[in-house]
Amino acid sequence: MLDSDNKDDPRAALPPQELWDRVSIWKSMPEVSYKEFMSTDDGLYRWLDLMHKYGVVVLRGVPCEKDEILNAVKRVAYVKSTIWGDTFDVICEPVQNDPSHLAYTGMYLEHHTDMNYREKSPGLQMLHCLKAMDIQNGEDFGGKSFFVDGFMVANWMRENNPAAFHILASTPVQFSIASHNMRYSQMSPIICVGKDGSVEEIHYNNRTLAPIQAPAHLVAPFYHALKEFANKMRDPGSELSFHMVPGDLVAFNNRRVLHGRTSFDSTKVMRHLQGCYADIDEVFTRYRAMHSQRTK
Repeated sequence: MLDSDNKDDPRAALPPQELWDRVSIWKSMPEVSYKEFMSTDDGLYRWLDLMHKYGVVVLRGVPCEKDEILNAVKRVAYVKSTIWGDTFDVICEPVQNDPSHLAYTGMYLEHHTDMNYREKSPGLQMLHCLKAMDIQNGEDFGGKSFFVDGFMVANWMRENNPAAFHILASTPVQFSIASHNMRYSQMSPIICVGKDGSVEEIHYNNRTLAPIQAPAHLVAPFYHALKEFANKMRDPGSELSFHMVPGDLVAFNNRRVLHGRTSFDSTKVMRHLQGCYADIDEVFTRYRAMHSQRTK
């Protein structure tokens, strides 16, 4: 018989993850210089440690060159190719006809996690700001990026409304999308918990979430629970928000941290972000190895 209580489990020696809100994350802003991250073991370890603790890290001073993001992701993992390719571009320009995605417009982009409609949504996402320019002398026309700790929201629900938490953790919902002549669909709870009851993943995207398929008496309680989750998520006190500037690269755990963007005047602003994905178990495996070496 296999011993399921493995005393050599490397996760046991890791520092605890830290749940955060707007106030706490600004007190310990998770950021690393790109030069330090790319050229030193200390910089790499700091990035890995911050990703483990907070699920989001900002790299500063990244060269504003297309595909530089691939050098960044290869420092910690292998590139995960998707239907969009190895990378994808989110370009918003003052004059743009028939944008094919909401992100390519100036409209408000709701908090979400990406690609919940896949069998396993990408764990690590990176977004590199190549251009962010207001036409009229830098006047603020909106377009703040924001990030929310989904684990914090879920644990807040567990403490304040256990029944609603249980509904979101035990009710599979369908996420689906039609793109590139393909239709993708996957079932998953909004909150995924492990065998020990700890929150392990968050899946949320209003734009790909299908209506719940459940007995009538379960429908209203589910949407009441979902509304409570969304209200806490949208609370400004839950958000890390800032204007990304050229040279910023935000990396985050796509199965923990929700992201989005405030609306902006698309007739006066141009914006170019390049993104890519990777498997986050590569990141955490590297972190465990470096942490073990440094704590012997």
